[in-house]
Amino acid sequence: MDELKNIMDAAFPIIQEKLGYTDSVFAVWFSELTLVELTDKEAIFTTPSKLKKNILATKYSDVVKEALTSVIGFEVDPIFKFIGEDEEFPEPVTLFEKRQESEETKNARAAEFNRLLSPDSASSVLDGYTFDNFVRGDSNEFALSLCLAVAHEPTTYNPLFIYGDSGLGKTHLLAAIVNYIKKNSPHLRIVYKKSEDFINELIQAISTGSTVSFKEKYRRADVLLIDDIQFIAGKESTQEEFFHTFSALYEANKQIILTSDRPPREIQPLEDRLRTRFEGACIADVQPPSFELRLAIIRKKSADMGITLDDELINYMAERLQNNIRQIEGVLKRIGALRTMSGGGLTKEKLESIISIIAPDSIPPDVMVDKIISVVAKKNGLRPEDLKSKKRQDHIAKARHVAIYIVRNMTSLPLQTIGQIFNRDHTTIMSSIEKVEIEIKTKKNAHAEINALIKQIKG
Repeated sequence: MDELKNIMDAAFPIIQEKLGYTDSVFAVWFSELTLVELTDKEAIFTTPSKLKKNILATKYSDVVKEALTSVIGFEVDPIFKFIGEDEEFPEPVTLFEKRQESEETKNARAAEFNRLLSPDSASSVLDGYTFDNFVRGDSNEFALSLCLAVAHEPTTYNPLFIYGDSGLGKTHLLAAIVNYIKKNSPHLRIVYKKSEDFINELIQAISTGSTVSFKEKYRRADVLLIDDIQFIAGKESTQEEFFHTFSALYEANKQIILTSDRPPREIQPLEDRLRTRFEGACIADVQPPSFELRLAIIRKKSADMGITLDDELINYMAERLQNNIRQIEGVLKRIGALRTMSGGGLTKEKLESIISIIAPDSIPPDVMVDKIISVVAKKNGLRPEDLKSKKRQDHIAKARHVAIYIVRNMTSLPLQTIGQIFNRDHTTIMSSIEKVEIEIKTKKNAHAEINALIKQIKG
């Protein structure tokens, strides 16, 4: 195995150089790729994701083959397999029409189209958001992988529907797609809109009799991105127009990317014909960041802002700011502003004061634990004391596993501390977490049930 690892250590820099990818983009596809077998004819690779396996096999097989040939001195065919129970996804298919125009003509056409768009479309409002400065973790990696695939080759997954609570990075992902396509495929015509702007623009077009130009703008797009699509719920005229725009683009094999704060089935009231199209999309959710991801986000964003924080303060921020990334950005911006105006060091007391202003609903870990146990117990018809007891009845044990899993994911408490709360040792706590993780992967509704509990806990 050491010899196989050495081969890949030598091949990875070659692959990255050939692709021209930055470290962060390269890591999304190749960080978990493992060479497990090598013969005179084949190289067998594994990756823990069906999506990544599909992308590697269809997009990167040739470059991997070339890199291996450079290292081992003879040609082999790369075979990609995935490990684990991942969601089933079809092989990516490129439906994008091949234009016969020259690159110069296509680029000029797209540049003129984008120049005529209103300033908020694919413009400076999205500047600075890239895949490179998107901090990835377990809670967002699936959505990130899909967005990278679509940015790299539009219509690989079409339509793409991303949902999650506010402040978790959905707009950042849309902006990263826009900026990636503008840089790497400048001939494509891009329209990015927040749904509220789409609605207001339609109202303006109706009132001024300019609906023809409105329709033409949207239906000429190669890539349409609509942020917060849930706001069209209940607006009949908007839904009517968007349905026809959606259908026209989809039938013309153009890429459609939508975000929402909820899955399609929960957008109410929404016309059935739109709901079925949304539900037929490739759907990915973005979850609240784990404690580890919050730490990484705080470290990266504070470094980008030139703010130096010691580990104690970083950990405290990660404990308190659990809901979304915007809270973290807001606290860091206020820290930077206060330092500029008044100077002096940042104490835990000052940080707590800032957090109470930016995120007054943030909950200390001990209070959060009590709330988690109470909600999970009530959901299962139990008392909080039952979850902390030594009782081993199946329904109590299952509820206890769920409570332990949620505590681990919603707080920064170490395993030993969680064990003390539930009167178990840390190995038992690890076993409980693993059981829930397996159930999430294998049981159809387990993920949704956990998410519903987390939403209830957050109030």
